Amino acid sequence: MIRISESGARSTVQDRGRFGHLRSGVPPAGAADPFALAAANALVGNDADAAGIEIIGPPFRFTCDDSRVVAVAGRDVSLATRTRLPGWSSVFVRAGQIVTVHSGERTRFAYLAVSGGIATPVLLGSRATYLPAGLGAALRAGDTLPLGDSGSGAEDAGRHTEPAAYEGQVRAMAGPHDHRFEPDVVAQFFDATFVIDAASDRQGIRLGGVPIAPRAGELQSCGIIAGAVQVPRGGAPIVLLADHQTTGGYPVIATVIAADLGKVAQRVPGESLRFYRVERDEALDALRAERRALDGARISA
Repeated sequence: MIRISESGARSTVQDRGRFGHLRSGVPPAGAADPFALAAANALVGNDADAAGIEIIGPPFRFTCDDSRVVAVAGRDVSLATRTRLPGWSSVFVRAGQIVTVHSGERTRFAYLAVSGGIATPVLLGSRATYLPAGLGAALRAGDTLPLGDSGSGAEDAGRHTEPAAYEGQVRAMAGPHDHRFEPDVVAQFFDATFVIDAASDRQGIRLGGVPIAPRAGELQSCGIIAGAVQVPRGGAPIVLLADHQTTGGYPVIATVIAADLGKVAQRVPGESLRFYRVERDEALDALRAERRALDGARISA
């Protein structure tokens, strides 16, 4: 078991997400920063489907009933037992040892992985929490969560992988509704510097600073995915994240590539964000590079 003594501003169990239920109105949910959770899982020897804990705001403090390997990943994160330990590294902790997850001022989401994974009940094929539908619940001080069997031990501590570069420029492909914008407006979108709005959350990152106006006319509602950049009538784009609605009627001017979703999610209010246009082959190359990095995390020491 993992025993939570302090739960941060809001913490939830998340995994890669809940797929195959969009037609029923249930979004994937899962980690807002997918690469950070995947890296933490890789560092402790978990498989890619293992659940961890997404932490919003410090402090988060816990103990485990038996010895485990743990790791934390995200923007500006670290762990502390007796001493402060760097994020993006695996650490061996003994039964009952108090562990604290530290998050910096620029951290929107931190991800804790424990060897064996969080073994809460599977709901609709996933352990991901989706609060609007009552799938899972926010964690509170005093909560205990079951853990799966761990195949990692003290010899697996000390693994490390390079932290993600959380710069303010992300790669995106134009469309699928770029034809509903004048060519100069599409060019402006990829040339502009936007500002993260305080109303951003796990459903989407709201952008201000540069209004982007679509052509007049109605768009039939269609299915949407994380990374889609919707443009409502007011012209302020929204980059959809893990808890996005399943359909939308606003035009999508561009789609952030999967490898850069976490970079969008981790931007804090007031920070800038720019979009760099790429094509499909570049998006696939970025995804392959991400998978190589995760494979390296599993074997590094």
